[in-house]
Amino acid sequence: MNQKNKHITELMELAGQAKPLIEALASEMTVITTRMAALEALGLIYASEYWRKDSDGQPKYFYLLYPLRQGEPRRRDYIGCDPTRIEAARQGLTRAKEYDALAVELDCLEGRARSGLFGMKDALRHLSNKNYRQ
Repeated sequence: MNQKNKHITELMELAGQAKPLIEALASEMTVITTRMAALEALGLIYASEYWRKDSDGQPKYFYLLYPLRQGEPRRRDYIGCDPTRIEAARQGLTRAKEYDALAVELDCLEGRARSGLFGMKDALRHLSNKNYRQ
Protein backbone atom coordinates (compact mmCIF):
# COMPACT_ATOMS: atom_id res chain seq x y z
CA MET A 1 0.00 0.00 0.00
CA ASN A 2 1.52 3.32 -1.00
CA GLN A 3 1.44 6.45 1.13
CA LYS A 4 -1.45 8.08 -0.81
CA ASN A 5 -3.79 5.14 -0.31
CA LYS A 6 -2.87 4.97 3.38
CA HIS A 7 -4.08 8.55 3.93
CA ILE A 8 -7.32 7.88 2.06
CA THR A 9 -7.94 4.69 4.05
CA GLU A 10 -7.31 6.48 7.34
CA LEU A 11 -9.56 9.35 6.26
CA MET A 12 -12.38 6.93 5.46
CA GLU A 13 -11.97 5.23 8.85
CA LEU A 14 -12.11 8.56 10.66
CA ALA A 15 -15.20 9.59 8.70
CA GLY A 16 -16.88 6.34 9.75
CA GLN A 17 -16.04 6.97 13.42
CA ALA A 18 -17.65 10.42 13.38
CA LYS A 19 -21.28 9.34 13.00
CA PRO A 20 -21.50 7.18 16.18
CA LEU A 21 -19.78 9.95 18.15
CA ILE A 22 -22.26 12.53 16.89
CA GLU A 23 -25.18 10.24 17.70
CA ALA A 24 -23.81 9.62 21.22
CA LEU A 25 -23.44 13.37 21.76
CA ALA A 26 -27.00 13.98 20.56
CA SER A 27 -28.28 11.20 22.83
CA GLU A 28 -26.47 12.67 25.84
CA MET A 29 -27.95 16.10 25.11
CA THR A 30 -31.45 14.59 24.83
CA VAL A 31 -31.11 12.81 28.18
CA ILE A 32 -30.00 16.02 29.86
CA THR A 33 -32.76 18.18 28.34
CA THR A 34 -35.36 15.56 29.32
CA ARG A 35 -34.11 15.53 32.92
CA MET A 36 -34.07 19.33 33.01
CA ALA A 37 -37.68 19.46 31.80
CA ALA A 38 -38.71 16.93 34.47
CA LEU A 39 -37.00 18.96 37.19
CA GLU A 40 -38.63 22.15 35.96
CA ALA A 41 -42.05 20.49 35.97
CA LEU A 42 -41.56 19.43 39.60
CA GLY A 43 -40.66 22.99 40.55
CA LEU A 44 -37.41 24.77 41.19
CA ILE A 45 -36.76 26.95 44.22
CA TYR A 46 -33.98 29.51 43.95
CA ALA A 47 -33.66 30.64 47.54
CA SER A 48 -31.63 29.98 50.65
CA GLU A 49 -32.62 28.38 53.93
CA TYR A 50 -33.07 30.46 57.05
CA TRP A 51 -33.97 29.16 60.48
CA ARG A 52 -35.53 31.52 62.98
CA LYS A 53 -34.61 30.59 66.51
CA ASP A 54 -37.01 30.08 69.40
CA SER A 55 -36.61 31.61 72.86
CA ASP A 56 -34.00 28.99 73.79
CA GLY A 57 -31.85 29.86 70.79
CA GLN A 58 -32.65 26.63 68.94
CA PRO A 59 -33.69 26.67 65.24
CA LYS A 60 -37.45 26.30 65.05
CA TYR A 61 -39.12 28.16 62.16
CA PHE A 62 -38.00 27.54 58.59
CA TYR A 63 -38.02 30.34 56.00
CA LEU A 64 -36.97 30.59 52.36
CA LEU A 65 -35.06 33.78 51.56
CA TYR A 66 -35.05 34.70 47.88
CA PRO A 67 -32.35 36.80 46.20
CA LEU A 68 -32.72 40.56 46.24
CA ARG A 69 -34.12 42.27 43.17
CA GLN A 70 -33.52 45.89 42.32
CA GLY A 71 -36.17 48.13 43.86
CA GLU A 72 -38.12 45.33 45.55
CA PRO A 73 -38.10 44.17 49.16
CA ARG A 74 -36.58 40.76 49.84
CA ARG A 75 -39.09 37.97 49.48
CA ARG A 76 -39.36 35.66 52.49
CA ASP A 77 -41.59 32.61 52.46
CA TYR A 78 -42.58 31.14 55.78
CA ILE A 79 -42.44 27.34 55.74
CA GLY A 80 -42.81 26.79 59.47
CA CYS A 81 -41.85 23.74 61.47
CA ASP A 82 -43.88 21.10 59.60
CA PRO A 83 -41.35 18.41 58.50
CA THR A 84 -43.32 17.65 55.32
CA ARG A 85 -43.27 21.27 54.13
CA ILE A 86 -39.60 21.64 55.10
CA GLU A 87 -38.69 18.53 53.13
CA ALA A 88 -40.68 19.71 50.09
CA ALA A 89 -38.88 23.07 50.18
CA ARG A 90 -35.49 21.40 50.49
CA GLN A 91 -36.28 19.14 47.54
CA GLY A 92 -37.10 22.22 45.46
CA LEU A 93 -33.75 23.75 46.45
CA THR A 94 -31.96 20.52 45.52
CA ARG A 95 -33.78 20.35 42.17
CA ALA A 96 -32.69 23.91 41.38
CA LYS A 97 -29.04 23.03 42.09
CA GLU A 98 -29.27 19.90 39.94
CA TYR A 99 -30.97 21.88 37.16
CA ASP A 100 -28.17 24.46 37.18
CA ALA A 101 -25.50 21.73 37.09
CA LEU A 102 -27.26 20.07 34.15
CA ALA A 103 -27.50 23.42 32.36
CA VAL A 104 -23.72 23.84 32.68
CA GLU A 105 -23.17 20.30 31.39
CA LEU A 106 -25.55 20.88 28.47
CA ASP A 107 -23.75 24.11 27.60
CA CYS A 108 -20.47 22.19 27.54
CA LEU A 109 -21.94 19.54 25.23
CA GLU A 110 -23.37 22.23 22.93
CA GLY A 111 -19.91 23.78 22.80
CA ARG A 112 -18.44 20.43 21.79
CA ALA A 113 -21.11 20.09 19.08
CA ARG A 114 -20.35 23.60 17.76
CA SER A 115 -16.62 22.89 17.79
CA GLY A 116 -17.19 19.60 15.96
CA LEU A 117 -19.37 21.37 13.40
CA PHE A 118 -16.67 23.94 12.68
CA GLY A 119 -14.08 21.17 12.43
CA MET A 120 -16.24 19.18 10.02
CA LYS A 121 -16.89 22.25 7.87
CA ASP A 122 -13.18 22.96 7.85
CA ALA A 123 -12.43 19.37 6.83
CA LEU A 124 -15.00 19.55 4.02
CA ARG A 125 -13.48 22.81 2.85
CA HIS A 126 -10.03 21.21 2.73
CA LEU A 127 -11.28 18.11 0.95
CA SER A 128 -13.31 20.01 -1.65
CA ASN A 129 -10.58 22.65 -2.06
CA LYS A 130 -13.25 25.37 -1.88
CA ASN A 131 -14.17 28.06 0.57
CA TYR A 132 -16.87 26.05 2.40
CA ARG A 133 -17.44 28.34 5.43
CA GLN A 134 -20.91 29.83 5.70
